[in-house]
Amino acid sequence: MQNLHFTNNTDERAETDRAWKVRSVVDTLQETFVSGYMVPPVLSFDEAMIPSRSRHNITRQFMKDKPHKWGTKLFMTCCAETAYCLRIEIFCGTNQHSDELGGVSPTQVSVDPNSGPAAVMRNLQKVLPPQQDGTYHAVATDRFYTSVQLALQLLARNVYLVGTIQTNKKGFPPALIAKEASRPADVPRGTATIAVAKCCPLLQVMQWWDRLPVYLLSTGASTAVETCGRHVPGGRRVTIPCPSAMRDYHRWMGGVDIHDQLRLQRYSLQLSVRFRKYYKTIFLGLVDMAMVNAYIVYREAHKQQGKPPADHAAFLEVLQAQLLQTTGAVYIQHILSPGPATPTHATPIAAAHKLSELPEWVQVREGIRKRPQHQCKVCSIRKTKVGQRSATRFYCEACSNGNKRVYLCDRVRPGHYVNNNMTCHQIWHVKWMNGEERPRPRIGRDIQMRGLGKKRRRREDAETNEDSVPEEAPAEEETAPAVQEETAPAVGDAQAVEETAPVVQEETVPAVDDSPVEVEAPATTALDGEERVNSV
Repeated sequence: MQNLHFTNNTDERAETDRAWKVRSVVDTLQETFVSGYMVPPVLSFDEAMIPSRSRHNITRQFMKDKPHKWGTKLFMTCCAETAYCLRIEIFCGTNQHSDELGGVSPTQVSVDPNSGPAAVMRNLQKVLPPQQDGTYHAVATDRFYTSVQLALQLLARNVYLVGTIQTNKKGFPPALIAKEASRPADVPRGTATIAVAKCCPLLQVMQWWDRLPVYLLSTGASTAVETCGRHVPGGRRVTIPCPSAMRDYHRWMGGVDIHDQLRLQRYSLQLSVRFRKYYKTIFLGLVDMAMVNAYIVYREAHKQQGKPPADHAAFLEVLQAQLLQTTGAVYIQHILSPGPATPTHATPIAAAHKLSELPEWVQVREGIRKRPQHQCKVCSIRKTKVGQRSATRFYCEACSNGNKRVYLCDRVRPGHYVNNNMTCHQIWHVKWMNGEERPRPRIGRDIQMRGLGKKRRRREDAETNEDSVPEEAPAEEETAPAVQEETAPAVGDAQAVEETAPVVQEETVPAVDDSPVEVEAPATTALDGEERVNSV
């Protein structure tokens, strides 16, 4: 099991498909499940869980109502009577499923924008045969998927719907909602209220009182009243009225749950083995589903032949004996397509997006300097292990935002894509549309457009401030204190007066004539030095 692998990690689809590790297995099982069983008239649609608590599992979900709360979520379409699984779909998030529909919202498949109703339409389209007049099918769903919009669209596809519904769904009649403040204190069990749509008489919503009110939506269902048994306090079992549509829901909805019980309760391969790689755990869960389907077919064949019902443990013994008798000629190797290759002749890049070389130089040691290098953004996204670096000193000025530069190398790196012959510069601008359609990194977080560091930013700010200071400013700062410093101690010092007088005359009053009165005033006055300068 150490070398067990199913897909090519260098394929382009590995970057956009979260379930790519087991995608080939899922596709094979979907083809096998549909071809090995006739589509029944009544289907059951619900979610299931492949247990997995690995933090590396990118498809892991949490569902509090499931026995195994952590794992990979599946949409399952099963036969309502035998619990045979006709189709599985791994839930990979709403964004990926919208991308599979052409990059638009799920409303292209279902008029209900929620991912649940869209999944019902998406999977039924794959399972059901082409629409024919007079041929109808029925599907049972729970309240997470049922909606008025979904029922109308399924009815246009000749598919009836029955399922519980939430009262906050769009189109639900508010008159049927039983509020705690206004409802009677004691309502007899079995009481039912039915509302029929005027625009579509086949569409009806009912409120049925069990212990609490239950709301059900159905299309094409009978309004006849049947009975069902219920336990009451004291250990007694009573019979209460029940609408026919509610009986159909109870009888058909358990298809997916029965399949889960057969898969997880006893003879599960997945729960008996532990792996460090999460995709191997998912693979064994898918193998369990195939084995349960094989057991259901084996059991139904015994019924048609008039034999006693087949036991699950006895079936596994027969399966084990048959697998030991197989030879290599039974298995045919299927080679997957590597996906679309990178185009040989790439679209020319605009002239504004040409590569520019870093203008800065860094002093390494005395007499030696070099240009700094940074990691290529494309190589950072496509790297396959932590610490792998591809340095470059070139960047795209048009894609950069000031000092937040987009560094790109001008080399062809074959490991980025299958049959790659494009440089990182071409991949960023042509394949990724100037970085707007770049994929998620293979490992680690997304790339960051960082500017300068603290030291380099402070150094550049200091250089900018020095360049912005005018040259005359230092001269004024030197002469102004000289006037104040020389005139302040001028009292009683004739020689100091003679030295300071020309300075005052030249700097502060250059237009005044050489008058002895003007010059001697600062020396003979005993006032403050600053005040004398202002008077001059």
